[in-house]
Amino acid sequence: MDPGVFRLSAPRRLWRTLVAATVIGALLYTSSCGTDDDFPLGPMTQFAFSVKDDGGEIHSHWLEADTAAGTHVRLPMDAVGAGMKRAEIEGQMTRIVRDPSLLQGIADAQRRLHPERPALTRIYLVHQTRTLRDGKVVSTSVRNRAVWTVR
Repeated sequence: MDPGVFRLSAPRRLWRTLVAATVIGALLYTSSCGTDDDFPLGPMTQFAFSVKDDGGEIHSHWLEADTAAGTHVRLPMDAVGAGMKRAEIEGQMTRIVRDPSLLQGIADAQRRLHPERPALTRIYLVHQTRTLRDGKVVSTSVRNRAVWTVR
């Protein structure tokens, strides 16, 4: 045997095989039945979809706000602008719709990160649906999924 080669004992080989089989099994299960919450073993389904050319819909979300200066602005959905990243907001979408008070944290972060900007007075979670026909947008609808009056 070469002195630079280390051979694993049978129990160590079994242990490594069981760990590898468990990880592969988890990957297979979460890829077929999992959600984004299972990351890093689950699928990143937010990037893995296609839209039918005829009758398909494209859904988009973003944040808008009224300010103390009387303006209506679209909030950047990144850590620098609103205090949260887009993926964090999209991942919490159902919770925000159920409990719009969660948007208060964005107003607080914006005030803390950008004290020179006018304070936010109301925040809107906006949902846009674009319907396709023959691969072209034929209709667009926009609605507020949640509205929060900032405290």
